[in-house]
Amino acid sequence: MEIRERIITEAFTLFVKYGIRSVTMDQVACQLGISKRTLYENFSDKNALLVEGIDHFRKIMHAQANDVLKNSTNVIEGIYFIGKHGEKMRKMVNPLFFEDIRKYYPAIYAGISDKNRYNEYSIMQTLIKKGINDGIFNKELNPEIVNNFWHEIMNIFMNEENFPRDRYNQEDLLKNTIIPYLLGISTLKGKGLIEKYFEKETKS
Repeated sequence: MEIRERIITEAFTLFVKYGIRSVTMDQVACQLGISKRTLYENFSDKNALLVEGIDHFRKIMHAQANDVLKNSTNVIEGIYFIGKHGEKMRKMVNPLFFEDIRKYYPAIYAGISDKNRYNEYSIMQTLIKKGINDGIFNKELNPEIVNNFWHEIMNIFMNEENFPRDRYNQEDLLKNTIIPYLLGISTLKGKGLIEKYFEKETKS
């Protein structure tokens, strides 16, 4: 592993574990066992390191999601397992990480929320198109609109201020947000698949 990738990996691990503001460049260098000079030769400051870290791990998550889709028998199964993987990752992230980005790194947060990135990294748009072709989603849907709306939903869903983890569990959130939306854009065939894969979450 090259030094830049090592730095990104170790630094990002510290950011998601402790929050961004609480981690210093000195701590990153110490964790890696490298000099501060080496660290600053690769990254001018913590902002630059954070930006590259987010982009690096976004690409990893995108690749992992694609792998899930390749091994799924239909788009609903793909959405289900991608969601399970995302929740597993979310539990590993300190809420301070997201809070710090929103409050103290507005430019970086704006870049994350940039609608151009919705299309650049989107799995959902691919899923919608495939779902329409397979008769799972309604054929009248506009994949681009659904894709943009889906990402806005995810931004709300992932916001710790909206849905604190100590107050709302995963099943309640799914039952009251994600599942009703999926049911609304699905055909009878799609609704049947949603009931199959999300059976636990849809029980009242």
